[in-house]
Amino acid sequence: MSHAASHSSDLPDRETDREQGLHERVWRETRRQSLYEYTGVAVGRALFIGAVLLLWGYASGRWIDHQAISDPVSVLQALYHLIETGRLWPDLWQTVLEVVAGYGFGALAAVLVASLFALSPSLEQAMRPILISIYSIPKVALAPLIIMWFGLGIAPKIILAGGFVFFIVFMNLIAGIESVNRNHVNIVRVMGAGRMTILRKIVLPTSVPFLFLGLRLAIPEAMIGAVIGEFISGSQGLGFLVYSASNELNTAVSMAALVVLVIVVALGDTLLGLCEKVFSPRQLQQADPRAER
Repeated sequence: MSHAASHSSDLPDRETDREQGLHERVWRETRRQSLYEYTGVAVGRALFIGAVLLLWGYASGRWIDHQAISDPVSVLQALYHLIETGRLWPDLWQTVLEVVAGYGFGALAAVLVASLFALSPSLEQAMRPILISIYSIPKVALAPLIIMWFGLGIAPKIILAGGFVFFIVFMNLIAGIESVNRNHVNIVRVMGAGRMTILRKIVLPTSVPFLFLGLRLAIPEAMIGAVIGEFISGSQGLGFLVYSASNELNTAVSMAALVVLVIVVALGDTLLGLCEKVFSPRQLQQADPRAER
């Protein structure tokens, strides 16, 4: 009798071990598949960049005037010269400071305004058409006015970058808020939840993927805003470096500065992509199953 009871008590343990083994196998297979996908993406990007560089080098001087587009070797030499002489670093740090500050202020303002709209639908109905109208104004047209209002220093570049970021993040967050399942909201409200609880428990988690999409789209927008400001009134920065080199008909230096701009944006997007993998609810649900136990 005791032997039978002991045998029956071992069955749940065996089932648990079998289930854990299945989870382990699925988790390892998922990790392996992800590694294959990342490797394929990296190889594809490398092949694409290599093809573009080869086409660029072949077309320069044959199909298009060399003075107009330079060539990869000359651009690489110009970039090395900028780094070696130290001319690149002050301009790079200036632009990065403008982009990071504008990006932070713009994203924070977008999250706060979108949260207010989520708490007060009537406020959204009143203010959204106004914000849409402001968004329709070309930012390039506003740039001279902003420089007139805030001077020739770093402030107008930060404001321009923040303005570009604000609307991109705000629009995506509003789309995330509108995607919330109203039935879930009604159920939680019937259970006695207040507006802040609904915002914290339902609206914000649902909007996180939309937020990260907006944040990633806003990285190049922040760079565009900062560079536009440097074009108009800058005395330092990568935008100013591009502008001054083009005035000197030094295409290689202009292209080298543009390459640095592209690298900065790519690094920002990569960093934000890593943050998305850590903080996105969807990614958290796909985390190691052992952590759930």
